[in-house]
Amino acid sequence: MDIPEYYRKYQSDQSPKPPEKPDKPAQPPKPPAGNPPEKIFKADEFTIGMYDDWQDNTVYTLTGPVTDGIQHNIIINIEKNIEVDSLQTYVDWQVRTLETQLKSCKILLKQETKLNNDLPAYRVVYSWYPSDRLRIYQEQIYLMSGTTAYKLTASFTKKTRKTLGPQVGRMMLSFNPVGGNSGNQ
Repeated sequence: MDIPEYYRKYQSDQSPKPPEKPDKPAQPPKPPAGNPPEKIFKADEFTIGMYDDWQDNTVYTLTGPVTDGIQHNIIINIEKNIEVDSLQTYVDWQVRTLETQLKSCKILLKQETKLNNDLPAYRVVYSWYPSDRLRIYQEQIYLMSGTTAYKLTASFTKKTRKTLGPQVGRMMLSFNPVGGNSGNQ
């Protein structure tokens, strides 16, 4: 089975080759027939037309070093228009979901905390086994701003929890929701 060229860079340490320049410039594609998109989605590096019945469900991933066999990262999930009465209710629901979905999940810490900007948050640390030989530690920070919930997740090995954990923890606590609804719960 042939692997598409885009995915081959993940199989080796070789950098992908830049595309060859065509002899003549490519013609821009013709716009599709029908009504144009009603709104513009803006991201850090691009914009795109979007219809009203489409939603932004972006998951942000900040990548760090590959150490002790895993790619360290912080994953930021945003859930808009949630219908819960408190941050505590949201956290309890998220933790119950973790315990049922992850193999051998064990909650090590669940406590209230505050971000650097004084927003109330919850910190949850747990361990689980994605395979029989690999134990992963994950730290999550949960917070709400109005009806928008944020979940920040970082993963570690036992070793990197001690070496990279403090640095990642400081990054997570520096989170500041500048968008979303105003008001804190």
